[in-house]
Amino acid sequence: MPSRYRALVITGVCSLVLVPAMAASAAETTNSEIVLVRENDVVTEDLYAAAVAIRVVGAIDGDLMAVAAEQVVIEGTVTGSVTVVAPRVVVSGDVGGSLRVVAREVSVTGSIGRDIVATAYRLELGAGSRVDSDVLAWVYGMKALGAIGGDLTGSQRGLDLAGSVAGDVDVNVARLHIVDDLTVTGDLGYRSDGVAEGLESAEVAGAVVKKDILPPNIRVRALGLFARILAVVFVAIAAVTTVWAWPGATRSAAMTVRSRPWRSWLYGAAIVFSPLLVVLGAIAILSFAPPAAALPLLALVIPLTMALIGLVLVLSLVAGVPVAAWVGERLNRRWGPLGAVIAGSAVLGLGWCLPLIGWLVPLVALPLGLGAWLLSRSP
Repeated sequence: MPSRYRALVITGVCSLVLVPAMAASAAETTNSEIVLVRENDVVTEDLYAAAVAIRVVGAIDGDLMAVAAEQVVIEGTVTGSVTVVAPRVVVSGDVGGSLRVVAREVSVTGSIGRDIVATAYRLELGAGSRVDSDVLAWVYGMKALGAIGGDLTGSQRGLDLAGSVAGDVDVNVARLHIVDDLTVTGDLGYRSDGVAEGLESAEVAGAVVKKDILPPNIRVRALGLFARILAVVFVAIAAVTTVWAWPGATRSAAMTVRSRPWRSWLYGAAIVFSPLLVVLGAIAILSFAPPAAALPLLALVIPLTMALIGLVLVLSLVAGVPVAAWVGERLNRRWGPLGAVIAGSAVLGLGWCLPLIGWLVPLVALPLGLGAWLLSRSP
């Protein structure tokens, strides 16, 4: 990735992460159900807002950093940059700086004075939109029909393209469709399995380059395998320490794996998948709850989910010990608890490193072993 694109990514991500910290020193901060900057209002400093819905019809002489449960609509003017996390973002006015957004749906029909960094399900740059610098977008579906003053890059499942691009187009797409007249000052490059549609409507000053989909990077795959091997070593050390410290408890948990496997797996799965269950429960509640309840619920769910993830990671160090002990005993009953755990850990580790089916090992072993610990300690 070219350095300027990497800078855009880092800037966008850091901006989103640092919003809560920066808000503490903001010139003007608001937290209410609806935030509205009226037509004749002028906010003379940066605005940090958290609300159900945020609408700017007037002017903000500074930056806008916003988190909304429903939508953020900018119909007026923001002289600085806009950083937004919301389900829906609409910009029909003018933004003097950059637009950095994480949303389900983004619509821009106004002007952006600098670049756009977006992660969304859908992104639409309308026919009358203007972006003076680069557009970097990771989206499922995208329409870019306006004027882009820099490069268009990123990854999209489907891209409808028209208007003008003053720089290069360099995208990863499943489908590229030139829907109307298009002018590209630089190169038009796309990486796809299919051929772009409507290229006869494009006027490209540089080259039109179709690239093949990249094969999996061998270095990335090797690094992933190395990480798994390191994880196996650490887990094996934890397993040996556990069986040395609590040989009786380990033997009892291994017997539970043998005698009550399905019940053990269900008990353990309830803990291993508890972060996912909390998130799904929150989504279900939000679908019926009023929008005003969204922010308080997120304030509760996010730290709870992070705490559960941390708990699961810690328990994973010893969760598979009973399963390893049971596997080792199946190989040779004369090895004893310590030998059985070492042999079983080696077998499970090798299974985890297998391509395609290796993911089944932790999916089965972690809940099964954790449930066996719980059931073996219950009266």
